[in-house]
Amino acid sequence: MKIGIAGNGKIVGEMIGAATTVEGITIEAICAREKSRAKAEKIADEYGIAKVYTDYSKMLADSDIDFIYVAVANNVHYQYTKQALLAGKNVICEKPFTVNAQETEELVQIAKEKNLFLFEAITVIYSPNYQYIKDNLSEIGALHYVHANYAQYSSRYDKYLNKEVAPAFNPENAGGALYDLNIYNLHFIIGALGMPKDVVYRANTGFNGIDTSGTALLDYDGFMAVCSAAKDSESVSGIVFQGEKGYMRLEGPTNACALIRINKNGQTEKIVSRERYNHRMVDEFVAFEKMFTEKDYTACYENLEHSVKVMQVLEQARKSGKLPF
Repeated sequence: MKIGIAGNGKIVGEMIGAATTVEGITIEAICAREKSRAKAEKIADEYGIAKVYTDYSKMLADSDIDFIYVAVANNVHYQYTKQALLAGKNVICEKPFTVNAQETEELVQIAKEKNLFLFEAITVIYSPNYQYIKDNLSEIGALHYVHANYAQYSSRYDKYLNKEVAPAFNPENAGGALYDLNIYNLHFIIGALGMPKDVVYRANTGFNGIDTSGTALLDYDGFMAVCSAAKDSESVSGIVFQGEKGYMRLEGPTNACALIRINKNGQTEKIVSRERYNHRMVDEFVAFEKMFTEKDYTACYENLEHSVKVMQVLEQARKSGKLPF
């Protein structure tokens, strides 16, 4: 996989640190807007990236690149991904895939028509601990309640309180807690439990209407799943699945899936961690490289079906919460 990066935000450094540890992956280029050229050149120097572009169409024309990693603002994921697919490039798009389900469905259709790989960069569904919980939930009997929480005080929140609005808190960029943090909870819950019958979202909103924190209620047969996320406060993060025979608890932020505790009859019976790497993003890039090398379009498109479902729920939650985008 020879990757060209679109974007120069914080996630880019994390991605490079993970992807370049995977055999078969190289970073060929990075593209940024002209006003961010210096930042892109700094990243290129730091990580030994040979090419810096300020014209996205020129990077898409680079025959040395077969994958584009889209790491721009949420509201232009669709535009950048579509342009890359139409140029014949495979794409890894950062979460959230798009702003609405229709955009995601269109991108999936283009990828299939052009026989291209399209991946959502969402760490959760490639985590061995996620797979363990998904495969072993029956150990705790019939579910009666699920609570997922991801709270992380944003480094940009203090400026936001002073009316300095970064993309993470800007409705025009599809920012906010639901699309930034709660999406990890939704991926995990929908992947493990399937589609809910209904979803509502209740948010704490800031001066510009963006959700600085909020809770989505997912209605399943016989139980509710509560998915909360906050960018305006800190708390213990994780997911608890409560069943008739005990509970499973994923400890820590949902995007890391670090450790599982299984409790039965009032006692902790197992502490499980199937994670293989220190960096939370490595598993997904190992999976991407494997699917690409083995030409496993079936696995790719199955994951895309899951991403579409999550986007449908995310959109329904956004509309329920009356968010301003």
